[in-house]
Amino acid sequence: MLTRRAFLKATTASAAGAVLVPRAGLAQVAPGAIKRGGTLTAAIFADPLSFDPHFTGNLQGRAATRAIHDTLFRVSAQGRLAPGLVESWEQPDDRTFVLRLRANLKFQDGTPLDAAAVKFNIDRIRDPKTTAAGGIRAGEISTLDTVEAVDARTVKLALKSPFAAFLFPFTDVTGCIGSPAAFQKWGADYGLHPVGAGSFRMVEYAKDSRTALEKNGDYWDKGKPYLDRVVLRPIPTDSTRLAELRAGGVHLAEALPLQDVQRLRQSKEIVVSEKVGFRWEYFGFNLAEAYPGRSKKFRQAFQWAIDREALHQVAYFGTGSIGYDGIMPGSPFHDPSYAPFKRDLNMAKKLIAESGIGAPVTIQAPLQPDPVKQRAGQLFQATAAELGVKVSIEQIDSAGYRDQLRAGKMAIDLFGWWGYRPDPDQYLGILLHSSGSYAKYHSYSNPKIDELILAERAARTEAERRKVFRQISELMNEDAVYVPWHYSSDFKGLHPSVKGFVHAQDAITHFDEIWLES
Repeated sequence: MLTRRAFLKATTASAAGAVLVPRAGLAQVAPGAIKRGGTLTAAIFADPLSFDPHFTGNLQGRAATRAIHDTLFRVSAQGRLAPGLVESWEQPDDRTFVLRLRANLKFQDGTPLDAAAVKFNIDRIRDPKTTAAGGIRAGEISTLDTVEAVDARTVKLALKSPFAAFLFPFTDVTGCIGSPAAFQKWGADYGLHPVGAGSFRMVEYAKDSRTALEKNGDYWDKGKPYLDRVVLRPIPTDSTRLAELRAGGVHLAEALPLQDVQRLRQSKEIVVSEKVGFRWEYFGFNLAEAYPGRSKKFRQAFQWAIDREALHQVAYFGTGSIGYDGIMPGSPFHDPSYAPFKRDLNMAKKLIAESGIGAPVTIQAPLQPDPVKQRAGQLFQATAAELGVKVSIEQIDSAGYRDQLRAGKMAIDLFGWWGYRPDPDQYLGILLHSSGSYAKYHSYSNPKIDELILAERAARTEAERRKVFRQISELMNEDAVYVPWHYSSDFKGLHPSVKGFVHAQDAITHFDEIWLES
């Protein structure tokens, strides 16, 4: 079996020199310097597939759908809820939110975006027929009891139970409001004929070829967008996206190859933008009796055994940052000083000896063909060998991986990750609360964790929630069902003529902020 030392020797050569100093935010300019007009072409790594906010799922679909529809709320640079289509809101009690829409909002078909339209969209999300047809948003607002259009600009949301973070899903496609008239006209085909109130309208879509968005001249945020047109070109191959950017065929390219980032930073023809905290990486154990992960001390051993710095350098070429819990950078609840573990092989071996898991120990570990996760998996395998644990990696496709995970038959999840969400409850509830799908996949249940999840949901102030989230992090690490190791970055490459770009924490490009210098 490949040893950890041999694996590091074989791989760190390619990562050498790849330690990056996080780049400062791109410089902003005075409004008078902004140039209006022009077409921005973006190389995206997958086709959007659908522009129906209640069905679209991938990053590219979400980005285009948000540009077309806009969202009820936005997320501030500090990771807090901010106004969008909703101008103001209040919480009269712990189970009620009252939203006040902006005045004179209109859809791109000229019909009013009012409280009745918001109710129509929320009702559509919750309709069992939508879910049966493939809708994927109902679970995000399952705490909602009733929605009421109080008057033309006021929406009242009543919850089944207190939930401080309830409004955050409305910052993404759950909060995109489509024209009821268009929904009724197009039915199941709305995803190809979207009508929102966003900064752009869709004028062309050719699957796997291009999506064209045109400026909405009646956009509520007067003066925006600055561009006349945005063209999205799906280019799944990393090297081809990069070549198009270098050649000037596109102005913006998603998902730069990690191994090229350090070199690209030295280029004068490309501006590299990095946003740390795009996703959180972990190794997840199954606590069912059939697997060695049933022993807490066995799981805890890996908190001390894994070499997070080596994983950072080898798997991610020094990009992103080391992570010790599930609360990502960009959240007001993230604690950058939290680092409860360092590599201590003696401590790890002691915990293994006390675990009650008899030798020899063999763990079957399915792994998808993702190069980052392959490198991380091999390093984990080598680390486990130092503890006398054999990890047998099985190559598997995404469908097979999903089926094993959901059936609760995966002894260890080496592929574990969760993408950025503006509030940690949006994923920690799923991962840790006994009712959460991932907690069930991993046979995990801890009444104390359940209490803490409910406590942060019921808390009314950010300070109260921060205190509870720190307790959740401590208990999550003690239970070690998920062994955290990294916060990865999102990288985008920009032509130097692109100005006003703001790298959002969720990696969604806000096209209404961008302008072209020439």
